Amino acid sequence: MLKDRLFNKKLLMLYGLAGAGMLGHGLFRPILPIFARRVGATGVEVGLLTSGFMLARAITAFTIGRDIDRSGRRTIYVRIGFFCVFIIAFGYFFVDSYFGLLFLRFCQGICSGLMWPATQIMVVEQADKDYRTRALSLYQITGRIGGLLSRAVLGLILLITVRAGLNELSSLRVVFIIGGIILMGGFLDTLFVPEYKKTPRIKNKGKPPYSIFLLGFIFGALMALAPISIVFLNEYYNMSVLAIAILLLGLDFMTIVAMYGSSHLTDNIGINKSLWFVIIPCLVAALLLPFVRVFIVFVALYFVLRMAISSFVPISRAYASNISTELGSNIGTLNMLTNLGAVIGPIIGGYIYDHFAQGFKIAGYSIIALLLIPGIFVLLKEKKVLVPWQR
Repeated sequence: MLKDRLFNKKLLMLYGLAGAGMLGHGLFRPILPIFARRVGATGVEVGLLTSGFMLARAITAFTIGRDIDRSGRRTIYVRIGFFCVFIIAFGYFFVDSYFGLLFLRFCQGICSGLMWPATQIMVVEQADKDYRTRALSLYQITGRIGGLLSRAVLGLILLITVRAGLNELSSLRVVFIIGGIILMGGFLDTLFVPEYKKTPRIKNKGKPPYSIFLLGFIFGALMALAPISIVFLNEYYNMSVLAIAILLLGLDFMTIVAMYGSSHLTDNIGINKSLWFVIIPCLVAALLLPFVRVFIVFVALYFVLRMAISSFVPISRAYASNISTELGSNIGTLNMLTNLGAVIGPIIGGYIYDHFAQGFKIAGYSIIALLLIPGIFVLLKEKKVLVPWQR
């Protein structure tokens, strides 16, 4: 039954953790770039916030993935990560310099590397093989629902604080406090997650699909340009923080639909065919983005781009669970490469933002997306024997 395959008790608890994490983290993630600018950060320094976060997450994710294969520990990493991340969220309230912000963001990356690879592995192990991509998609979707709620809560907080007479910087600090309270609730939820036993894995023969890891690196770089795009919307199109929060609310809703649709397609036609429905729209939208001057057209292309990037995540994780070597190492390696891409992306995007003019400030998306072209050739030329699910 569909209920047992996608909505059993253990999977529901894991979905819930994703939702709680994104509800708390999603509150302050959109405002961090603007907060950084208010404390004196340049475009490159805004990018480094994401790079530092992703570098810490990459190192931790790879290490934790390998340890999970050896020790079988899963739940303890989730609990430690949630505990530390809500403490860090409260720490943002007291930050008044860029370097303090950078330090906390790096620490938050370590926590993220502890939590999310472990929960992804747990989802894969609890899901029926024929429904694996959809289970991973639902895990991502509940996170997006948490993100949707966070946009609404963020808008409400900003409205209340503005009406209360607080200035912009003080309003942002209030958001950090409320985000920390929500993440503390997520930590309390982890205390009820059962311990997961290590399950035997049969190693498949053949080489790992390096194309997926390469694409993971590229999509990670594209994904990490989101803070730069928020600054672009704020400074180029003169959008207020509230207007950006509303726009992101709509984007999250559209992403949920695209993510589940692509995962359902993947479970039915296979990963290699479904990847084209993600790669091609992403490449086209990214190349066109800097040349657009009409706001509505820009938003339409931006939505297509972000939906394609998000849809890649569950598809790639499902594929990593079906290749050679151990599950933890596969998920850890894919997370590591995705996060390393996210280290490079903001640096490129931030440099371009500081040195280019007008709409070309957002051209970091285009330059990084060009790497999809060699990625496509690697995907096409990769010689391997495919199992039926992958075809």
